[in-house]
Amino acid sequence: MSTVSTAPESKSQAPTGSRELKVYMHSWLLYWWPVWVVGYLMAAWTLLDNQHMVLVPEGAQLVENGVTVPEGTSPLLTAAHVSPSRVPGLVFTVTLLAVLTFGTGWMWGWRALTFLSTVVSALFLVGWLGAWSELGRWVAYLHVYINLGGYLVISSGLLFLWLVQFFIVDRRSYVVFSMSQMRVHYAIGEEEKVYDAGGVSFEKAPYDWFRWLIGFGAGDMRVRVAGQMIDIPNVIHLGRRLDAIETLLRTKDVE
Repeated sequence: MSTVSTAPESKSQAPTGSRELKVYMHSWLLYWWPVWVVGYLMAAWTLLDNQHMVLVPEGAQLVENGVTVPEGTSPLLTAAHVSPSRVPGLVFTVTLLAVLTFGTGWMWGWRALTFLSTVVSALFLVGWLGAWSELGRWVAYLHVYINLGGYLVISSGLLFLWLVQFFIVDRRSYVVFSMSQMRVHYAIGEEEKVYDAGGVSFEKAPYDWFRWLIGFGAGDMRVRVAGQMIDIPNVIHLGRRLDAIETLLRTKDVE
């Protein structure tokens, strides 16, 4: 953490230095892009398989040359594309659960270590009991099938929300560092607060490996200025941003 002397907050904006560095705060939706990417990939898989779903009544039986149904009923051929493989649905579900678990901000630190320890202990217990074959038998019952429309609706909805949040909403939440001041703007409609850059100290929170991996090197930054602690969450390329801020402040000290 680098530290310089503290100065009071100023509500009126003073002239800034000739160099500025803008750091954007992003929402947790930043980490949800793997869901819509995998969703579109699984949709392509389903479309290329070119298989259609048939609805059959209760009591239908699969025979060598097709399906037999109870008398007085008939199967219904739908236009819905469904892959006969269980892989697309399983991959999409695992991706969704992983992002929901690790990409919402609560599964990190001691929670992540506890979760990992629990999973490893459970695997050791299964091995000690010799229950791998039984576990495999139960896993074989997990059939997750999603039709083409399901993948497209979920993925397109998430993509739309992600684009709006990333390119519009998040652009209104930022901190601007310059050689003379620091300006903070949290959300649309809020007043921009201005601080003297001579009283800034900053640090980065411990890295969360999952957020860093799928968030383009993202992490949380904390800035102390004028006796206040300002949190700047989900900063992309956090390490690179901190280096640039340090260089900017050192430039001011030299001048």
